[in-house]
Amino acid sequence: MPKFRKQLTAAAILVGASLPFTGANAPAAAGASAAGAATKCVSDNGTDVNRYFVLYRADAIWLNLQGLRPACVTVRQGRTFVRAHGWITQLPPGTVVEGRTVEPTYPEGYVPDRAAPMDDFLSKIVQARYVISRDGEVELARIVNRRHLLDRAKLGRFGDLFVAPDTTLVPGVTIHRASPEWTTLEPFTSRRLDIGSYTVDIYWTLAEQHCDGFTTDVANDCLPAGESRVTSTNFDVVR
Repeated sequence: MPKFRKQLTAAAILVGASLPFTGANAPAAAGASAAGAATKCVSDNGTDVNRYFVLYRADAIWLNLQGLRPACVTVRQGRTFVRAHGWITQLPPGTVVEGRTVEPTYPEGYVPDRAAPMDDFLSKIVQARYVISRDGEVELARIVNRRHLLDRAKLGRFGDLFVAPDTTLVPGVTIHRASPEWTTLEPFTSRRLDIGSYTVDIYWTLAEQHCDGFTTDVANDCLPAGESRVTSTNFDVVR
């Protein structure tokens, strides 16, 4: 799936020792939001995104890739905001869906380290780098290592937050409801950001090349070893 369309968010099963954004595992900024409830965000399939991710006092930057609901790209000045981003892969080999066996499809010559595409991805991601800019000037930047990425991540299913099955995001491919989807949530404070429009770029570093198992298209369905930009999102800070 094209990398700039694949940065989905979803999940109900926690990765490793991760917990919702409450208690001891809550990011430090999460409790520092401005007073009042977060701006409500609704996913393509009608799920309350804030409730789903336990972001009651943080605004979510969320892209509804199926276009069935408006994108959530507004942050109230002074609040914590979270850019949720993730990766979706094909089901593990041999999975049976409605009587048909699903098998991952890979580019010629590519051999995954792990049989399940999602396991392969999680074994290779090393870190994420976030850059928030305005008019080309960097306002905030952060590097998050593997341990913190996984601690703040959730692993669930494509159908948790999107209408499934889907045949629109990847031409010729059905994304099943149970297709695994990994999401990590990184909190930022908007206190230092003036009213206006911003861009958040996210870069992932992988130890080795990874392919998601959907098609043989290296450009759209694989991530290279080393660092690459995986998503670029515009958002607005408002009063």
